[in-house]
Amino acid sequence: MRLTLASVVLFALAACGPAADPGGAGAQTGSPAQAAALGDGERAALLASQNLRADAGGLVENECGEKVTPQVRPVELGGAVGSAALLVMEGGPNTAACYGDGPGLTLLRRDGASWRAIYSSRGGYLAVLASQTSGVRDIAFAGPGFEHPLWVWNGSEYAPANRSISDAQMAGATTLPDSASSRARSSKRADAPVRLLKAATMTLVSSTRRI
Repeated sequence: MRLTLASVVLFALAACGPAADPGGAGAQTGSPAQAAALGDGERAALLASQNLRADAGGLVENECGEKVTPQVRPVELGGAVGSAALLVMEGGPNTAACYGDGPGLTLLRRDGASWRAIYSSRGGYLAVLASQTSGVRDIAFAGPGFEHPLWVWNGSEYAPANRSISDAQMAGATTLPDSASSRARSSKRADAPVRLLKAATMTLVSSTRRI
């Protein structure tokens, strides 16, 4: 019976495909060169606009109640928006998948001395495309699969375009975030089936030796 159960586990894990590359085909990583980094005051104002306050160590509490280091990435969107900022919230050590298969993202633009959210998502990445609507760059939710929902500027915020774009249409896009920590967390989630597969293999070997 031990041999049969181990074989079933092996088969199920082997059937799991690898995690999708958040960058997609032809995608670049990193924020556009034109976008300037935010100063400490701007960063604090941005966090405050989302009801977040960093402690002395720069940590904030994510929605799963764990302290994490927020990323604030400058993004150049052009047109009426100009320089925006992407707030990246990730899971903590006990809840790596707090926001799903990727981080929680909030794209914000300046609103006087504060900031206003113009797009948010969870469980995926942000692709800033070369195409534009009303002079502002289009964006896409870069998640698993070969089709990615397109969002366009409507004069006030990003709204669904009610259509998707393919990996091929993502050529030249800038995918955010691209930090080492985000890649490491994604790698850990992607490696989980591999670790389980190795454990199942050890169980199978052990069971075979007992027969």
